Amino acid sequence: MMEERKRKAGSPSGLRAIVDKLPLTPGVYLMKNEAGEILYIGKAKALKKRVGSYLTNRGALPKVTILMAQVRDIDHIDTPTEVDALLLEAHLIRKYQPKYNQELKDDKSYPLLKITREKFPRISMTRQRNERGAVTYGPYTDAKLLRQAVDLINSLFPIRKCLVLPKCACLYYHIGQCVAPCIKPEVKPAYDRLIGEIKKFLGGGKKSFMEYLTERMNRASRELRFEDAQFFKEQIEALGQLQRKRFRPGHPEAGVGLSASLELKQVLQMERLPSRIVCFDVSNIQGDESVASKVSFYRELPDKWGYRRYKIKGVHAINDYAMIAEALTRMLKGIKDGRESFIPDLIMIDGGRGHLNTARRVLQKEAMESVELISIAKRFEHIHSPKFSNEIALEAGSPALHLLRKVRDEAHRFAITYHHLLKERSLEKSVLDRVPGIGGKRKRLLLKHFDSIDTLKRASPDEIAGIPGIDVKTAENIARFFAVNH
Repeated sequence: MMEERKRKAGSPSGLRAIVDKLPLTPGVYLMKNEAGEILYIGKAKALKKRVGSYLTNRGALPKVTILMAQVRDIDHIDTPTEVDALLLEAHLIRKYQPKYNQELKDDKSYPLLKITREKFPRISMTRQRNERGAVTYGPYTDAKLLRQAVDLINSLFPIRKCLVLPKCACLYYHIGQCVAPCIKPEVKPAYDRLIGEIKKFLGGGKKSFMEYLTERMNRASRELRFEDAQFFKEQIEALGQLQRKRFRPGHPEAGVGLSASLELKQVLQMERLPSRIVCFDVSNIQGDESVASKVSFYRELPDKWGYRRYKIKGVHAINDYAMIAEALTRMLKGIKDGRESFIPDLIMIDGGRGHLNTARRVLQKEAMESVELISIAKRFEHIHSPKFSNEIALEAGSPALHLLRKVRDEAHRFAITYHHLLKERSLEKSVLDRVPGIGGKRKRLLLKHFDSIDTLKRASPDEIAGIPGIDVKTAENIARFFAVNH
């Protein structure tokens, strides 16, 4: 019965039945002979189409004809992405060394993935098999996909990208994609663990990054290694975001699916894609504790390293224009002084044409008017740009408008949060001003030690006296004050 099944499978109609059941998803296919030996392993963007082509083009190449004459069965492993299929294909070829993949194994023109032999290794693509001390994986059948795989690994693991270690931390450190071994040699043990995880995945034969990371997270959780489990959880979330933002066919400049950024580039007639967007917003209540916020988005995702809070110093009334001008000026001066790590591709102001004109004057004054600038009005959410006399109305469902809303709302949230924090601190200080024997120095000690006034109220005299700089008498005065004024 088994031989009969194999004969049926090996016939054109039998193999066609197998192909008809294959999914239209990325994956790896394994062609086997009558004895179950693997003859050939390949990857596919769409398994059904790729494997089906062997049946329709049997006579196209002599080697295909010879191969298909021996094939009796076809197995497959579907993967979430074509990049995962590429990496799994190479692993399975190394493991099984199929006869008809020998050409790939011997051909030096195929690219490899390399982990360098350095104190802080890098990963890159190479075609040199015998680089001294380097660890290589592959070969791989698609150089373009391998570059995507290298980019993916570099984005998921905060390892070094620089060819030569710089003397100061570069942009990758500031956007959270490198642990900065250039200025922090003490990260060596953690860095080695990151490289170890990359090697485990590349040598482990998992069908996807997601499967590998999930398995590692679950194992760390079972072993009560909660910091490791949290690390893998964060990588899973980051990978999920990247997979949801795969780039659109026909728009290679959009990177990993930056459709909103591409639309903005077209609508605003920008010369390059707005990868880095910053947005300013202000918050004040009756002119009290005025603050401004700047949030940063990189490739359509929040970049917390670029967030800034500005306590307004030079404006003492309700004047949104003046507050925007102060915050924007401080950012631009920070760029010139080297305190800010990047010049944004697009600056956005939460407001209308008046806010835009204010910001434009600041850019002109600081000789940075070449930076793209827009504002987005709260009413109707129309966009204003110095380039156009008329406002721009994006369609309600457009990716660009969705992105701008997300950036603006985050700036508003960040400003409001900071404003509330300052109000709370102001209130706490005013309460402590009423406590006998508490001056500025002791006030700072108490606010630094206790999370809030409520925590201080619940503290015993002994706990308060345990703070260096607070004597027993002062601690008793504080406890007595809150007991009477509870």
